[in-house]
Amino acid sequence: MTLTAALLLLAACQNTIRYEYDLNDGKITLLGNLSTVDSVHSVFLSMSYPDKTDSLPDAAVYCYVNGERIQASKVHPGYERQYDPVTQGIILAPIKNRYTEYRFPARFKPGDDIRLEASKGDLKAWTELEVPQPGTIVSVDTVTVVKKWSYQDIDGTDTYEQEYVEFTIRLKDVKGTDSYFTLDAVISTVTKLFSDDEITETLQSSGRLDYETFHDLILEDGYSSGIGNIFEDLLPVNSTHCFSDKMFKDGEATVKLYLPTYVFRGFHDFYPDTDLVQLDRSFSLVFNSFDRSFYNYLRAINNMMCYGFDVDPIVEPTMLPNNVNGGMGIVSIAAGASFDMVFPTETYKPYEIIYY
Repeated sequence: MTLTAALLLLAACQNTIRYEYDLNDGKITLLGNLSTVDSVHSVFLSMSYPDKTDSLPDAAVYCYVNGERIQASKVHPGYERQYDPVTQGIILAPIKNRYTEYRFPARFKPGDDIRLEASKGDLKAWTELEVPQPGTIVSVDTVTVVKKWSYQDIDGTDTYEQEYVEFTIRLKDVKGTDSYFTLDAVISTVTKLFSDDEITETLQSSGRLDYETFHDLILEDGYSSGIGNIFEDLLPVNSTHCFSDKMFKDGEATVKLYLPTYVFRGFHDFYPDTDLVQLDRSFSLVFNSFDRSFYNYLRAINNMMCYGFDVDPIVEPTMLPNNVNGGMGIVSIAAGASFDMVFPTETYKPYEIIYY
């Protein structure tokens, strides 16, 4: 078949279908990451329309633990520091979100039946899950190592060095079931501000760290980008740190992850009208177990982050899994184990910081 004939055949098969939708046709979107290690849990609700997403502050939200109902309460979005051009000073302004957070107290244990539901008027969304069995962190060893890379500079070949903390972690699978995990590295900080020897404000923050695996097959969920630079960008990148037990079924596995040493050093920020700042910091390795639906969701997020969120005409769009009935969203329940490290308390005087 000639090229002209093929184009004519393609044109003959085209049929335009008009898609019409109601801009007022909204659905409840329900998102939540629940865990056995928490005593208070958060879920996030919004109303999703074809052309926008709004917060949902007037919904009724309930969690049923083995049939026992617990009501969730709406959380005020809080305030953030903003620069006011009128007064030329810093003011506290309400945070504007396209979602509403709801919280409820509960203790989950493996095997519990959980039902989470949200309703507004005639709309109702719900999901039903079972709390999974947790995996185990058997041991953790650390050592400081230096990784070197050589690259071609304008003036010739140069070498770059980075100092890392290498974590060697022994993980144990859940026997008798297909299991799905994440292994996250988390830094938590409690900052206390003192003025005239009294605490004026306490700030808490917690951040998930992106670690290097250097092609660890388990942490990369069976993928390795070490086959050459040509194909490196075509292979999935495990940005969500999810993996299954397919390579250590009913057994144990040793994995290695690497974090730059600078992430363990406290950052001395400047706080006005403060005499002294106290930093209490901790580090955790969190080994979470969850069900297949959330694993599929994390894999889809990996693909979107790897290949980009724009629609490519020659790549099939990534579909995000949904486990919410009557609406949209994803809710997970993780059974977790953790390894924790606490750093010595740091104090500094903010007015002694010099910025260049």
